[in-house]
Amino acid sequence: MLITPHGWKLVSLETKASSDTSYEITISDDIIVDLNNISNGTYSPLNWFLKKDDFENVVENMRLANGTIWSIPIVLDINQDEKNDLDTWAVQYVLLKDTQWNGVAILKNEEIYSYDKDSFASNVFGTTDTAHPWVQRVYDMKDYLIGGELFLLDGYKFPQNGELSYTPSEVRNMFEEKWWETVVAFQTRNPPHRSHEYLQKCALENCDGLLIHPVVGKKKTWDFMDKYILGAYKILTDKYYKKDTTLLSTLPIVMRYAWPREAVLHSIMRKNYGCSHIIVGRDHAGVGDYYGTYDAQNIFKNFTHEEMGINVLGYEHAGYCTICEEVTSNKTCPHGYEDKVLISGTKLRAKIKAKEPVPNEFIRKEVLDFLVSGDDQFVQ
Repeated sequence: MLITPHGWKLVSLETKASSDTSYEITISDDIIVDLNNISNGTYSPLNWFLKKDDFENVVENMRLANGTIWSIPIVLDINQDEKNDLDTWAVQYVLLKDTQWNGVAILKNEEIYSYDKDSFASNVFGTTDTAHPWVQRVYDMKDYLIGGELFLLDGYKFPQNGELSYTPSEVRNMFEEKWWETVVAFQTRNPPHRSHEYLQKCALENCDGLLIHPVVGKKKTWDFMDKYILGAYKILTDKYYKKDTTLLSTLPIVMRYAWPREAVLHSIMRKNYGCSHIIVGRDHAGVGDYYGTYDAQNIFKNFTHEEMGINVLGYEHAGYCTICEEVTSNKTCPHGYEDKVLISGTKLRAKIKAKEPVPNEFIRKEVLDFLVSGDDQFVQ
């Protein structure tokens, strides 16, 4: 039997056939991504944008108001004029439209509230430095949040995210068809190098299956483009992974680079996809020097295993040891850094950007050949 979803039930938004509402709000593409993840159960147990009690508890305590673990606020911001209109006309239901003016969903207007952007930034991202890409976005948000239950408009189709994009219920069905009960997830926003391969295969030794689950969607400048990440993984898995123990799929989310807190959210999402385990390495979902190397592993000490549900596998930094002649970790290899080829996505990006040679100990040759085959590898 697969792991139970977060909050005990996989959410599927109720649909409404009519958009007969008295007020409309146009939402951004990023909010559309969040709404899609609410609608298909990726963000279970959420079927709403956070109300004030939930928001403040998540910001301060990494929990919803009912005590359920949740680490990053999922919210809809509105401006002063919109708040005035909704209050003046006592609007109960709001039609949410995408940027092409298509009706997407109906939001029950349960609460409108102001919020502290400094507290939001410092608690969730660990800094108020606007050089952090999402801290700046917090300060650019409108001054009010609107919370309430969501209903999907019947017939609306969310933007497609390619052939490898599956919902949590679809992935769970695939796991069951493969007779997998224990599944380890690997979260990534980078093409695979040898350390990734080492961690994935180490974890797979103790599970029925491996879900390689790269993030697709909006990322920061100089992150790899989605097509290169997926193309590289297709090359690697076709040649070096067993088909009956590996599944490659994508996760459409907006990266927030909240490092430790994002590791918690990533774990909850993979739990909803049916994964019993998740690999959390060093520098998980990080940016810059805002966090400690293993903060994304240490944050789970705030929760019991029973309330998280999913098993978090925290690995040491892995690299190629020239004496052992294989990829090892600090836990298993006695040799010093002077004997290691240290491997990371950051170093891979830097070498490809600078058109420097990348050693075979760092990455499979056929994967590297694909990554350097074009000149549009990075988000600009």
